[in-house]
Amino acid sequence: MQQTRARDFTVAVRLMSEPCLWRWEIRDPAQGEVVANSWTSEWMAYESPDEAFRAGQARLTSISRR
Repeated sequence: MQQTRARDFTVAVRLMSEPCLWRWEIRDPAQGEVVANSWTSEWMAYESPDEAFRAGQARLTSISRR
C-alpha cells in the first residue's frame, strides 16, 4: 500500500478483490473517515498501484485547493 499526506489527509492505494483492480482512497486520519474513493466516488479503478496512486494524488491536490 502506498501512502502520501497533504494537509491532514492521506492517500492510500488498495487492491480490490472483484474486479482485480486498484483503487485510491483519501482518508481524514483525524476523523477516521474516507472522504473520497475512486471506486465509489468516481467509478474508476486502475490496472496498477502506481497509476492509482498518481490519480489519488491528483484528486487530493484538487481537494486541497478548495
